[in-house]
Amino acid sequence: MTTGIRFCRIFGFEVRIDLSWFVVFLLVLWTFAQSEFPRRVPGLEPVEYVIMAWAGAVLFFGSVFLHEVAHSAVARARGIPVDGITLFVFGGLARIRANAETPRDEFLITIVGPFSSAVLGLFFLGLAQLGRELGATPALTGVADYLALLNFILAVFNLIPGFPLDGGRLFRSAVWHFSKDIRRATRWAAYSGRGFGLLMVGVGILNLFGGYLVSGMWLVFIGWFLIQAAESGYRQLVLRRILEGVQVREAMTRSPETVRPGLTLRDVVDDYFLKRRYNAFPVEDGDGKTLGVITLSQVKGVEREKWPTTTVAATMMPVSDAVTVRAEDSLAEVLSKLESVGVGRALVMDHDHLEGVITRADIAGWLDRYQQLH
Repeated sequence: MTTGIRFCRIFGFEVRIDLSWFVVFLLVLWTFAQSEFPRRVPGLEPVEYVIMAWAGAVLFFGSVFLHEVAHSAVARARGIPVDGITLFVFGGLARIRANAETPRDEFLITIVGPFSSAVLGLFFLGLAQLGRELGATPALTGVADYLALLNFILAVFNLIPGFPLDGGRLFRSAVWHFSKDIRRATRWAAYSGRGFGLLMVGVGILNLFGGYLVSGMWLVFIGWFLIQAAESGYRQLVLRRILEGVQVREAMTRSPETVRPGLTLRDVVDDYFLKRRYNAFPVEDGDGKTLGVITLSQVKGVEREKWPTTTVAATMMPVSDAVTVRAEDSLAEVLSKLESVGVGRALVMDHDHLEGVITRADIAGWLDRYQQLH
């Protein structure tokens, strides 16, 4: 499910902010104001460092956002759907719904990220130089100089061949190109990611013992994240490949229990939601035509005193707005659809006929049985 707080929509991409991002933003803000800018541009008033810190932090995360926009734009241009961009504790993440279909696509989608960071670094470097020539204040040129450095570091760091960094994805695209096997390529890239993560953790621990507490903690934290992300990325690819070969009909709930549109919310709560284990029911008329779906959250959105007089038909989501799939679709396709809209179920339809319901729990249950048998 899509997580984070919906912030805005820019360049056609939905931008969400994970709660973890606020923590790192405040940490970056504090570091800029108390350490980096006083060290780089000495002799200014405290309030100037605070202003510089705010400008630097906002522009830095703006640079991270543009880095992810570059990934997303190329992915969309290559025909791969992109749900949006999420800012989180380590910067940003483009929510690309599917894997690249070819090594070339993987390479193009990936390389544009570090390239965009390098371009931004040159832009801020040029801005700082122009500011000095025009007699701009040291505060302005100091922020521009530091942002240039940060973007160059971001470009170089992302080129390190440790999955899921951009460099790790470039490494995967190369192995994929020569081996013709994305699973093997992802496994090797994950090994490189874990190895680099362990190296960062080791260096971070040495820094901690050497008295460099802040840098040591950051290295350990980032290294641990890379180890977990590399392992998670490989597992996700393996599971998605498995799901691509499984049809919806193998995991769906067949002939689900339905409710009539004329029922009141009071009746549907008492006779269905409180007596069944489901959080949603398809709605069918007397002729067996599927009209929509009524969910527990929709019922909760209606004032309780109105339940006896409000009907299911007046509250339900019409079938035209619900997520619908076919029995022959793959579970991977269904999971992508559910994740893209942030819901937990889809109606399995054959034209106007309801064949079943498929939920995240159904997919998870099928995977659990598969893993127990293999």
